Amino acid sequence: MPYLIPVIFVLLYLLVRKVWFHLRKIRTVAGIEKISLCVFQPDLFLPEVRVLYKYYFQGGVYFGSGYMLLTDFLDQEEYEIYRNLDGLPVLETGDFQIVSEERIEHFLSIRYPSIIVFIDPVEPFHSLIDCLNTKSMGVPT
Repeated sequence: MPYLIPVIFVLLYLLVRKVWFHLRKIRTVAGIEKISLCVFQPDLFLPEVRVLYKYYFQGGVYFGSGYMLLTDFLDQEEYEIYRNLDGLPVLETGDFQIVSEERIEHFLSIRYPSIIVFIDPVEPFHSLIDCLNTKSMGVPT
C-alpha cells in the first residue's frame, strides 16, 4: 500500500504532461529535406520511409526526423519494391518503374514536397509528424 501513492503520483504526472503538451501544440509546415528507404540487410524493404525535415519557428531553424508509411506518399496505391540484379532498389507502382534510391526520393518529394508537423512552442525542437502537405513551400521574391 505505501508504494501505491508514489505510483499514482507518477502516473498522474505523466497524464497531465501528455494533456498539457496536446493543448499547447502548434501545427506548422515543414519542408522535406531527405527521404530514405528503410532496409533490413540484405534485401528486406520495410513499408516505411524515414523523413528528415526542416521548419522555421520564431526566427529559428529547426530540424527533425520521423517515419511515415510509403503508402502515404503513394496515395494508398499498390506498390512493389525490390532490388534488381545490379543491387539497386526498384519501386513499381501503377505504370511507373523507378530505379535507384535517389530517383525514388525525387519521385516521392515531387508528389509531396512538405509535411505538417506539431511543435511545442516552449521547446520547438520537439516535433511530431502529422500528415503530408501537397503544397510546396516557397519564399516570395
